[in-house]
Amino acid sequence: MKAIWSDNAKASYFRTLGYWIKHNGSRTYSDKITMEVNVLLAELEQKPYFLAKYSKSLNLYRRIIIRGKFVVYYSIDELNGTIIITHFRSASQIPL
Repeated sequence: MKAIWSDNAKASYFRTLGYWIKHNGSRTYSDKITMEVNVLLAELEQKPYFLAKYSKSLNLYRRIIIRGKFVVYYSIDELNGTIIITHFRSASQIPL
């Protein structure tokens, strides 16, 4: 399967990276986030249901990264062989 980012999720992801670069005055934490997201994407492309929690009300799966600090929401399109990343959020934000 192939992971595809929605415009909303991609914008949120880059805003988050920018926030942490500015907040910490370095790229170290943002690089850690990027590394964890890349690991997650590789896992999702191989086993999209592995460790995923399903939200029936949202009709989305979610995975948590960096010890519960960030949440990635996604849907799976089996017919097209794609995973659509719909949201990238800090776990401290109000849930969807």
